[in-house]
Amino acid sequence: MRNVSQQRNGSSRVADGDHVVFSQVEKSYDGSTQVVKSLSLTVRRGEFLTLLGPSGSGKTTTLMMLAGFEAPTAGTISIDGVNLTTTPPHRRGIGMVFQNYALFPHMSIADNVAFPLAARKVPKDQIAKKVATALEMVKMQAFASRRPAQLSGGQQQRIALARALVFEPTLVLMDEPLGALDKQLREHMQTEIKHLHKMLGVTVVYVTHDQDEALAMSDRVAIFNNGIIEQIGPPTEIYESPNTEFVSRFVGDNNLLDGVVRECYASADGDFRAKVTHGECQFEALTAKPLPSGSRVSLVLRPERVVIASHETAFENRVDSEIIESTYFGDHVRLTCKIPSGNEISVKVANTSSLGSLRSGQTLPIGWRSVDSRALLAAGGPT
Repeated sequence: MRNVSQQRNGSSRVADGDHVVFSQVEKSYDGSTQVVKSLSLTVRRGEFLTLLGPSGSGKTTTLMMLAGFEAPTAGTISIDGVNLTTTPPHRRGIGMVFQNYALFPHMSIADNVAFPLAARKVPKDQIAKKVATALEMVKMQAFASRRPAQLSGGQQQRIALARALVFEPTLVLMDEPLGALDKQLREHMQTEIKHLHKMLGVTVVYVTHDQDEALAMSDRVAIFNNGIIEQIGPPTEIYESPNTEFVSRFVGDNNLLDGVVRECYASADGDFRAKVTHGECQFEALTAKPLPSGSRVSLVLRPERVVIASHETAFENRVDSEIIESTYFGDHVRLTCKIPSGNEISVKVANTSSLGSLRSGQTLPIGWRSVDSRALLAAGGPT
């Protein structure tokens, strides 16, 4: 793939690594309600960026503006340093993959893949070679003469990928491309798409509402909520260190406990830790910044980070609980435990032979390290 960083059409030189730049982009359909609000976002060259969020959060509208199918109400969108805000879709040189595949039913598979090349007036002898290469890339060369209706959903999605990549774009947009597939096939296609991304080095902007998909495939994930990006970063950062209560609720399973900060201090490791009162319990958790005493916070704790604590086990956080419910999931068991405050904590425990002795009503000591929980400032702020 070519690396476009030189000046073109009088545009300023794009910074190394910057492929797509949204600058203060807004979108409103009725002139009053903003679907996307003051979006400033840089997509790095060659990265796999996923836009993740609930329905109506603005992620698909953002993708459609990048594709050229929607026009921003305000702001600019640049690709390779060129302002393409008003450029029509067919002149942006972007590959697109949709959830419904958008294949032409009356055309053969080969002709479907060839369509972007024919539209660009590529010579016929080159088209045949490029189509063969693209079909081989997605392992579908044996199906060139078939029609879309003769293929399975997964096979049609492979053809849609081949068509999006056949003209060698440097930027590919994917809008819920695996949403129509069953779980096993979807997971297989996640791996295939990630392998193609690594092999070709293209920039991918991917939209999904599936958090597991986003975490498994992405270099970075942008969490959308109500028209803004709540947090953007690598999957590990999004999952391990959510910045807001919305992110903690939306990505993965979490226990949320309300509390009040008694003290906040800098630890020897250089991070900040808050001592929090929750009912009659006292807990300690990481915090992104110093919080004043009296601040209302939400303690965020992943179920898999809670462990059954023997008396010999040392934890900064430890509490006796009562088992309310036990749910079997095969590889693990999910325990619902009530702590002295009356709140419930979900505990994810690996399925071992020792689990057979756990019963509802039983008292169970549980614990977790302070580095495995986070104190997030609640909406109410200081008390």
